[in-house]
Amino acid sequence: MPNEALRHLPLTYQVKVLGCRVNHAEVREISTLLESRGMMPVSAPKTPDLTVVHTCSVTSAAAAKSRNAIRRARKASPTHADGFPDVLVTGCYTGTDPQRAVELAGGQDRVIPHRHADGTGMIQRLEKTVDSWLDIRAVADQPATQQSIPKTSIHQLPVLLPNQPARHSRAEVRIQDGCDACCTFCILPRVRGKVRSKDVKDVVKEAERLVDLGHKEIVLSGIFLGAYGHTTALRRKQVNGHARPLADLLDAVASVNGLLRVRLSSLEPGDLSQELLDAMIAHQDVVAAHLHLPLQSGSDRILSRMNRQYRRAEYLEAVAMATEQLQTIDGLPPAITTDIICGFPGETEQDFEETCQVVETARFLHMHVFPYSARPGTASARWTSEHLDQQLVRQRVRQLIDRETDPNDGLSIRYRQRLLNKRVRIIVEEQTTGGVAGRCDHYVKIQLASSAARGTLLEARVTDVHQHETLATEITPSYKLPVLTS
Repeated sequence: MPNEALRHLPLTYQVKVLGCRVNHAEVREISTLLESRGMMPVSAPKTPDLTVVHTCSVTSAAAAKSRNAIRRARKASPTHADGFPDVLVTGCYTGTDPQRAVELAGGQDRVIPHRHADGTGMIQRLEKTVDSWLDIRAVADQPATQQSIPKTSIHQLPVLLPNQPARHSRAEVRIQDGCDACCTFCILPRVRGKVRSKDVKDVVKEAERLVDLGHKEIVLSGIFLGAYGHTTALRRKQVNGHARPLADLLDAVASVNGLLRVRLSSLEPGDLSQELLDAMIAHQDVVAAHLHLPLQSGSDRILSRMNRQYRRAEYLEAVAMATEQLQTIDGLPPAITTDIICGFPGETEQDFEETCQVVETARFLHMHVFPYSARPGTASARWTSEHLDQQLVRQRVRQLIDRETDPNDGLSIRYRQRLLNKRVRIIVEEQTTGGVAGRCDHYVKIQLASSAARGTLLEARVTDVHQHETLATEITPSYKLPVLTS
């Protein structure tokens, strides 16, 4: 007698995701595969037939969250007696701590890393696992409807997208994967493997499909976005121009009919070539006036030890180029956000002070500030004699966070005050008690009184800036916002 919990059709699934924008883009690919097999997504509190936990391990805190997510999924899932897994574990944690991932998941067949010895990737291996699971299910339950679902190869799916209408205005598209830059603190080259990129035409098809489903903003994401179109992230070895492939892709995606905004997820300063800036300027009515440029440290000595491909002066030059050339309507400068690691092995007070100086010069809108996290298998994890006292590291993290969030003179409020009385464009992301909220082209979240639906593009004038919120009033467009040139 087959397990009664398995009788209902169609089969259902949930995907639990942790981590970066690339992980979120991969979740859509996972969902597409599952739905191509006739499975349907369900939300809590319903219990799915299959849960996929898509993990992250970029820091020790992310790895701990991934372990907890696997435990929770195993505890919440039904107990199946006929041999197929109820929880599958994918993502970066499976590569950084594979033995522990197998223990938590309950078996090797439940763990699907990014790279395999036979050269197949995560999605291709997931395809084989899910098809085997469905075959076991067919034998256990003999469901005629399930057996009749064609198991189209993932390589034959024209665009990796599910069919459900968009639940969010923004969607991530993974255009690039892998890295060989080998920063001394980063485990991702070992986990993600070699650099590879999607074809321009496939990215455009994916963008068109996302717009058809109701997404209005697309974030182009990658593990090393500037390596798009190249076979390496090492710029000294790149042979076809600095950022021409990425500039060409941005030009193609920005031309997709119905797309209201496109944003680049993250770039190193060396990726911000004149060609890429020209593409951003040419499509300034669609390309967001926002750049995320990870700094990590403002000390040349620490940047060298991190094996970063830039130094302090190059970073500040990239910020200056962007600020000068990406001026938008009413002369607003682009928003710059960043990542900073505090307490890298050997970081002195002078090194940290140099980071603070760059922070003040760059005038970031927002900073993701992290305490250094030693990842087993990386070079810096072996420098144990130079690891800093954790209390000191936390103090440095707190100092930078306070520099951003100070209610009177913090970086955030100083940048947002430059929006006062200025005209901005907002894509509605959510309903609020007093109206709606959404991010403007400059990545500032703005609230205003309106009844507009999610995904609507509004024009508004910023009226108030407070410590935790920015307010605006909707205005009727009297003209189309011009595309400005440098």
